[in-house]
Amino acid sequence: MPKYHVEEMDGDSVTAAHIVNATTPLKAAREATEREVTLRTSEPVWIRVTDEKRGHVFEYSFSL
Repeated sequence: MPKYHVEEMDGDSVTAAHIVNATTPLKAAREATEREVTLRTSEPVWIRVTDEKRGHVFEYSFSL
């Protein structure tokens, strides 16, 4: 199972960091934050998920 580095962000500042094993980056974001998330557009509070093996970065925000 892939390992993801999940960071909770406030603008450009990291407010929390997690390492999560999950099948997808979306599931990693949900597991780390224990909240529903969606793709980020321009929200100031967001979640950055990095696939450590491939170096891909994904951006999510909390669902309303």
